[in-house]
Amino acid sequence: MTYTMGLMAALTWPLPMIVALILVARDKTLKYRVLWAVLCFVGVGAFWMQISTGRWGFVPLAINLLGPGSQPDFLKATVPAGAFAVLALQTMRARKKRALKIQAARTESAGS
Repeated sequence: MTYTMGLMAALTWPLPMIVALILVARDKTLKYRVLWAVLCFVGVGAFWMQISTGRWGFVPLAINLLGPGSQPDFLKATVPAGAFAVLALQTMRARKKRALKIQAARTESAGS
């Protein structure tokens, strides 16, 4: 059970990073897109698990670029904080854009 959870954590951390990168690449209006793309791959904290013994731990002050790396007999995962920041930014921008469209539609229908 512990190995399965460690493996799931190690395999899932890249997913939000890749999704955030795709959103940054598709957004042509975003300033400093290259910096936002790099931020997608910044992780904060590191979970680790030694496969042979089942020992595990968390290093809260670790800052990782492209995940925490790998070593034999260890599974590692990071909290993709940069990707979460990019996803939050994209969500706020989409909500703002949608609100502006709704407001424009209301203004247009009220003027008719």
